Amino acid sequence: MKRLKIMHLASFAGNIGDNAMHDGAYRTRAADFDDEIDYSRHEIRDYYHWRKRAFDAAFLDEANASDLVIIGGFSLFQLWRAETQTGTYVDAPIDFFSKISKPVVFYGVGADVTRAINSDAVDKCKRFLDLVLGLENYRFSFRNDGSAGLISDVLGNGYTDKMAVIPDGGLFVGPGDGDRPSFLPPQRFVAINIAGDMADIRYGTSGETHAFDRFLREIAAGIEAILALPEEVDCVLVPHIYSDLSLISAVLDRLDDRYRRTRVRVAPYVQGETGWRDSFECYRRADLVIGMRYHACLSSMGFATPVLGLTTHHKIAGQFAAYGLQDRCFSWDGDLSGLFETAVGELRAGSKIQQDLARIQSRERDVLRAHHRDIQSWMQTI
Repeated sequence: MKRLKIMHLASFAGNIGDNAMHDGAYRTRAADFDDEIDYSRHEIRDYYHWRKRAFDAAFLDEANASDLVIIGGFSLFQLWRAETQTGTYVDAPIDFFSKISKPVVFYGVGADVTRAINSDAVDKCKRFLDLVLGLENYRFSFRNDGSAGLISDVLGNGYTDKMAVIPDGGLFVGPGDGDRPSFLPPQRFVAINIAGDMADIRYGTSGETHAFDRFLREIAAGIEAILALPEEVDCVLVPHIYSDLSLISAVLDRLDDRYRRTRVRVAPYVQGETGWRDSFECYRRADLVIGMRYHACLSSMGFATPVLGLTTHHKIAGQFAAYGLQDRCFSWDGDLSGLFETAVGELRAGSKIQQDLARIQSRERDVLRAHHRDIQSWMQTI
């Protein structure tokens, strides 16, 4: 059997959700492609934030020696980045892309407009897309979190009409090794993921204001309402990135001392190829997940674990809406009573959402399988 050489440029070190996304994407491609796959992985931060590598002749040589180049997934369209040459997260000369002769797929990319939209970035992005969408060896697909609609509103339908919309790989995270992580409580538990980065965007604050303190108090009060249930449901707080730890610590500071010493656990913070698995096994085994981060919510959907979203970022609300689950997604507007009343009600009475989530995953798997078949057919024409 032929081995397919894929050069893969993506975010591997953003937070542990990246690892879950790639696990699902790699598993589904392995199942759907006719050939076995060898990946050469390139971290996007090496080319932008850390500047350890460059879009240069060495990159072109490897790309043109590969059978396929995959770029994504990550939020490609960050349209405040006027400093980049494409107005996106990929900072390469626009004509650089015409020098790649092999098939190139921008795979399941997203849009992030949390930091507004810069007109210079939009102009650069249009020039970039005008070039690559006119090349026969380029394909684009969005993840189905509402990103296509956001970019269509900014750039126009003429761009997004040429791009597929596919499920993110995080919906298809594979099974664990079967062992129950040692940090999990022996009884029922709720897993809660709270996000500590972008405090100015998420909470309208840099960290030391009344609004931010109110958020922390609302989370703590909600956790205490869950822990007060007579059915004895414990809580596991799950960090995805280093900045989540400070928020978790601040919430623990606001909890009743008896609860935080006896009924609350914190999942390990371990990034990388294997470290993420126990945290996502926590989502798989939880009786309920409350998530602020995209892959905390999406992977829980894939596990058919009842999940409630707490949105301070448009892609969370967009993903729940895409699956008709908007009533399970709650916005931070100064009051989280609705979120935790729903959580307490489901923990008491049980949730009936599991079958719906299983149907969603099955349907989306068919969508992704068809997309992979389409890529393989198209590759034969390049």
